[in-house]
Amino acid sequence: MRYLFSFLTMCGVYTNILAQEYIKEGRKRLNFAKTYFELGAQHTPSFIGKQNSINNVIQSFENSATITPYLNIGALHFWGHADFYLTIPLSQIYLNRNDSINFNYNQAVVTGARFLPWAYKDKKIRPYVGASWTIANLKQETRTGNSQSSFTKSKINADFGLLYGKGSFMARLGVNISLNNNWGFPITETSVQQIATPLFTGYFGIVYAIETTRSKNMERENERLNNYSKISSPTKNAIKKGDWFFGIGPSTSFILAKSDYNTEFYPYFNQKPISNAFFDLALGYQFNRAGIVTAVSYRNPTFTNEAFGVLQTIKTNSYVVEAYKFLTDYSGFTPYVGLNIAFNDLNYSEVSNKQNLSLKTTTATPGLTFGWDILPGKTEQWFVLRTNLRWFPFQEFNVADKAFSLNQIEYNVIQAVFYPSRYKNAKNKR
Repeated sequence: MRYLFSFLTMCGVYTNILAQEYIKEGRKRLNFAKTYFELGAQHTPSFIGKQNSINNVIQSFENSATITPYLNIGALHFWGHADFYLTIPLSQIYLNRNDSINFNYNQAVVTGARFLPWAYKDKKIRPYVGASWTIANLKQETRTGNSQSSFTKSKINADFGLLYGKGSFMARLGVNISLNNNWGFPITETSVQQIATPLFTGYFGIVYAIETTRSKNMERENERLNNYSKISSPTKNAIKKGDWFFGIGPSTSFILAKSDYNTEFYPYFNQKPISNAFFDLALGYQFNRAGIVTAVSYRNPTFTNEAFGVLQTIKTNSYVVEAYKFLTDYSGFTPYVGLNIAFNDLNYSEVSNKQNLSLKTTTATPGLTFGWDILPGKTEQWFVLRTNLRWFPFQEFNVADKAFSLNQIEYNVIQAVFYPSRYKNAKNKR
């Protein structure tokens, strides 16, 4: 987490250099998006958990309410009508922790979108509605016994709230409604109990908005970019044939399918585990006039399952070779799609009181790459915010003659991409 926070801090330093007041000349290309950072806190009410006592009697108990401070990075898009964001929980504060049970319920990184029916405007209260996607973690340890279980779940939340601001600062007050808050939670190896986590959570945040697409030192260049039509070719007015780039960004992988192996031997495991957070490191070349990007990326996701004395770990070192093409340019929002192939070194281990199992295997797996760039400067922009998603539907390996599926979506949340030659050209224009 500290590496991710350092990365976001560097992005903040960069964007702060270009900070200025919000552009007010109407729906222009360079005010299509407005970046912001937000610090806030989310309140999660208490809820009823369940445990298996020493006498094998199911007992209920009240789990503590919590306060979760968070860091939010996002941007208002479509001239103040849409808000796309990423929320990173920083810690968790228990308000009344149960002394006999170690019971944790928290959310990993949240990705969401909000719609403002009335565009954001200074000194105006603006309501919004939206939806978010997160991975929730539920872990229980009975201190009077030896049982331990850890579960994760993909969750969709509805989002409602109010936004008010002036200048660079805004305040946000909102509520999330969980659309799938019922868990079939294994409290023993053979007993599954229904636990309902809170339906409502509330949050409050202070937002600092900054300008990242318009340079106050290059007004002539700003005017030229603003003259592009809302929908235009991503390769329009490309000067050079191509440019090299390198990038770095935080990622997470989500397994989409159940595995035959875990279904048979470990039914109490999370059947669709989620990886740890990891960095995507990329080196590539963009063919400017063709609108095609080629790249090699390195990633090392780790998937873990742990319950009832069994620890299962899959460590991956993977290189992806990919090529994708930009489809269109809508005021700097530039989606793309393409193909890839991943070369993976997999290390599987399983540790328990009954057995220790380990194996290594190498796979080559084709996949699909898609995502978008924020490109107000088209093929002359030297610093790009890129979002990658990669889908590997065919990836799997075998454990004890049973298939272990790694059909997964890899979500490269926000990648900072740097083009050295473009940076040199931009400096010469000043």
